[in-house]
Amino acid sequence: MSVKLSYRLLVGALAVAGVISSAHADVVEVDGAHVTFVYDTDFWGLGNAVVSGDSITFAVGSAYNLSSTVAVGGQPVSVQHLEREAQALTVVAKTGYLVDLGVSTTYGGTYRVAPGQAGDGSIGVSAGGAVAGGSYDNGVFNADTRGFAYGGGIGLNSGMSGVISQTDTLVPAVAAGYEALQASAVLSSRLTQNTPGTTSVALESYAYQFNATQVAAVPEPATYGMLLGGLGLLGVAARRRKSAPK
Repeated sequence: MSVKLSYRLLVGALAVAGVISSAHADVVEVDGAHVTFVYDTDFWGLGNAVVSGDSITFAVGSAYNLSSTVAVGGQPVSVQHLEREAQALTVVAKTGYLVDLGVSTTYGGTYRVAPGQAGDGSIGVSAGGAVAGGSYDNGVFNADTRGFAYGGGIGLNSGMSGVISQTDTLVPAVAAGYEALQASAVLSSRLTQNTPGTTSVALESYAYQFNATQVAAVPEPATYGMLLGGLGLLGVAARRRKSAPK
């Protein structure tokens, strides 16, 4: 028996650029510790998100749960389910914070590959997309950067079974903080069974962990006025002391 693991960034037509609207009719906003998550319910489903700190975990739909059996003398089977969404998730930093492009993603599930020789059966799960930084105003995300690919994939074969738990971390070259991020997403599960047996795979959850950093508060205009006024009074007092008779 053999097992093959492959982790890869999902690249291709996943870049996010220009002005991208997230003003969908079917979006939900949920608060994190330092950010607000705005996600597309058409893609993730409604009521499937759990927030903890600045992370959000989605329960993935049953469409990604695949199972196929090949009988003796039967034809090989190959099945895949893939969905993509260009505006899957928008992350908006709360007042006093910025969020950077570094994101960790974790996907989980279960699998069982029928016993056999290498190539008799296999499963694959991939999850990722691209994330861009920018601003968010009145429900519209405006990108300031190109999209950076995040995520990865895992494949197993030949008589293996167990739990899938894979984390991929994006460390982009651009480390600046942004008012908001927007991520596209592509999720996929697949299986092949070429000889008699049953193979199954279930992609069950997908989680994002973001990094929010507190920024120094900018003084209000009134604060500047008070500061200038105070400096003026100090100047007057200094002149008086200088001109006072000795």
